[in-house]
Amino acid sequence: MEVRDLIGISAFGLYLPAYRLSREVIAQATGGRGPRGEKAVANYDEDALTMGVEASMACMENYFHAWGAPSEGSTIEGLIFASNSSPFREKQSAGILRTVLEVNRSALATDLQGSLRAGLTGMEIGTKLLKESHSEAKVLVVTSEKRKAEPGSSEDHSFGDGAAALLLGKENLLASVECRFSISANFPHFWRREEDEYVRSGDGRFVENCGYLPLMSDVIRSLLKEAGLKPNEISKLIVYTPDPRLAQQLARRLGFNPETQLANTFNNQIGDTGSAQVFLSLSAALSKAQPGELMVAAGYGDGGEALLLKATENVRKMEAGRKIEAYLKRARPLTNYMKYLHFRDILGESSYDAFSSLALLWREEKQNLRLVGVKCQRCGVIHFPRRRVCDKCGAKDEMDDFKLGRQGRIYTYTNDYVYLNPDPPETLAVIDLEGGGRFYGQVTDINPKDVRIGLDVELSFRKLHDGQGLPNYFWKARPTIGRE
Repeated sequence: MEVRDLIGISAFGLYLPAYRLSREVIAQATGGRGPRGEKAVANYDEDALTMGVEASMACMENYFHAWGAPSEGSTIEGLIFASNSSPFREKQSAGILRTVLEVNRSALATDLQGSLRAGLTGMEIGTKLLKESHSEAKVLVVTSEKRKAEPGSSEDHSFGDGAAALLLGKENLLASVECRFSISANFPHFWRREEDEYVRSGDGRFVENCGYLPLMSDVIRSLLKEAGLKPNEISKLIVYTPDPRLAQQLARRLGFNPETQLANTFNNQIGDTGSAQVFLSLSAALSKAQPGELMVAAGYGDGGEALLLKATENVRKMEAGRKIEAYLKRARPLTNYMKYLHFRDILGESSYDAFSSLALLWREEKQNLRLVGVKCQRCGVIHFPRRRVCDKCGAKDEMDDFKLGRQGRIYTYTNDYVYLNPDPPETLAVIDLEGGGRFYGQVTDINPKDVRIGLDVELSFRKLHDGQGLPNYFWKARPTIGRE
C-alpha cells in the first residue's frame, strides 16, 4: 500500500495597513454614488513589498507561538512572492524579501505576477518543490497587493490593500492539501498593459456572466468531482470575488449555503485585495476551523484554481496566533480623499527624491535590511547603526554582529513639523529594544497626539524614500499589533 506524504499549511500570517477609506468619502469627492463599506489603504511609506514582509514575519511568529520553536530561514527551500503590484517591473521583490527574512541564498526565490490566482499557483509550485525535499523543508508563499485604480472608477471604490503569507511544509500541519484542480482560459476581466497606469476591467455584466461565474463554477465542480465530494460535505467555501454579491451568487449556483458555508471575503471592511484575498479569507477560516473540517479555496484570473484542504488536530494551535481581528481593530479613518491620492502618487511624488548611493545601499544591506547591529566584545555595548569604534570604552574593530529585536518601547520622542512628509508631522523616537540595543528612527501609523513615552512599538519594514530611481527601504516604529 502506497503511503502518501502529507503536505500542507504549517502557519499563516497576514497584514492589513492601518488606514481605512470610506467609499462614501470617495463618492463625495468624485461625484455619484458608491457601494457601502470601506477599504484598507496603504500608508505613503508602504508598498506591496513592505506589506509582504509584514505578512511573512507575522507568519513566522505565528509558527513560533504554535509550535514553540522558530521557523528558521535556513529551513526554507522556496520563497514565492505573488503580486500584481510589485514595486519593480524588472527586479525581483523576492530577492529583497529573502534578504530581510535571512533565507538561504541557495533557496528558490521568485516572483509570480499577471494573475489574481498567483498565490494558489505559488502553492502548487511549493507543493511540488516539497515533494522532492527533506521532511523539515518549508516553502513560504507570500501574496500582497497595492493595485492602482483610476480616481472615481468602480475599481477605485473596490480595490483594497493587504498581504497574507502561508508557510507550507510536511510536518506540524494545520491543514493538509488533499486535492487540486485548475483550468486556464483567455478571458479579459482585469488587465493592465505595459503603458497603463491603472488597472482596467471589462463590462460588469459581461465579465460576471461570461467569465467569473462559469469559470469559477467549472473549477470548483471539477475539484469536488475529482475528490468524490458533495457541497454539503464542505465546511467552508473560500473564493476570490471582486464583489461579495457575486460570491453569494456563485455559492448558490454550486449548491452551497451562502449563510453558513461561504467564508468571509472582507470586501466591505478592506476591499478587493486581489491575489491576497483568498489567503486572507483562508487565514481567517483556519483560525476558527475544527479538526477534520474540509475547506475549498478557489482563485480566479484567466481561468480558475481550486484546492481542497483538510484541517488537522493541530489547527487549534493557532488560537494564540495574530489573527485578522487584530488588524481590523487598529483601523484609522482616512477622511481626506486628496491625501489618499497623494499617498498613491497620483498627484505627484509623495516624498522627496533623495540622493542614494548604490554602493552604499549594497554595503549597508546587513544593517538596513536585516537589522544587524554590532556588540562590543570588550564592554558589551550594542550599537546601531553599525560602527567600528565603541563610544563607551573606545575599543576599535572589536565588534561582533548582533541581531536586533523588533519589539520595544519609546524612550523619548519629538514631532518635526518641517520635515517633508505627506502625513505630517514626522514623529522621531528613540526606542529601547527587547534583547538590548536602541533604535532611533521615524514612527508611523499613529496620530502624533497618541505618541507617549513607554508606548509599546515594533519595528516595521517601510519605504524610506526614492533615490537614484530605486525605492530605499529601512525600518520604522509603529504601535504593536495585539493578539486576539
